Amino acid sequence: MVNGAMFAVPVHFAAKRQGAELSMDGVDVLRVEGGKIAKVWLFPGVQEDEDASWNGS
Repeated sequence: MVNGAMFAVPVHFAAKRQGAELSMDGVDVLRVEGGKIAKVWLFPGVQEDEDASWNGS
């Protein structure tokens, strides 16, 4: 989806870290200025699961 300089992109991502696995859908929102990405907001499907993966839980 596009609204002016803002783009919403559905994503799927997966990662492995120290034996733990994470796989989920989400949405990335991008603001584009001058043909370049100026800012990014990431919205995972389950925030708590992504937080746990970064914390090594």
